[in-house]
Amino acid sequence: MKLFEMKNWNLHVTEEAWGLQPFKKILDRDKTKNKDKAMAEILFVWFFSDIKSDYMSMSEKDRVVELTKDINGLDDKWKPDKAVWDAIEFYKKQETIIQKLYRQTSSSASDIGDYLANTKELLLERDNSGKPVTDINKITQSIQRVPKIMADLKAAYQEVVKEQEDMSNKKKGSRAFNLFEDGLK
Repeated sequence: MKLFEMKNWNLHVTEEAWGLQPFKKILDRDKTKNKDKAMAEILFVWFFSDIKSDYMSMSEKDRVVELTKDINGLDDKWKPDKAVWDAIEFYKKQETIIQKLYRQTSSSASDIGDYLANTKELLLERDNSGKPVTDINKITQSIQRVPKIMADLKAAYQEVVKEQEDMSNKKKGSRAFNLFEDGLK
């Protein structure tokens, strides 16, 4: 189910998304005429949760801080409340297996990067007899594998994008699916 789409630097929310409880709750509590606050909060949900978001490489804590600063319509005092967290959890539940695997793989690659960022400390660490705990060969072998990891991540990302495009272009013969025609989960 495609709830949101980023086009021309604008987040487009499908009409169906507003009918789903977590998103409707955010919309209904915004009493402004243009629903600017609701759109800002939904933009927060998208940037916080979507695999294609540039903020996904940050920790959740850092993501909240940066998104609050960067999204127009969220002031410095704004914090995600229960309704926003519920919408984030709902959005994440819509992930496919391919998207979930990509997210987990990206997280693992980030952990590898964190490991390599601490090589100085690793090389200085000694056991009780004064011998190095981490062998330099382990670090150099890890560094040699980084280009392969990067290429594999790029390929995995392309699979996620391809899957999303395939899902949005679902057709029966030459006829596009109608809403709910494909059945409910």
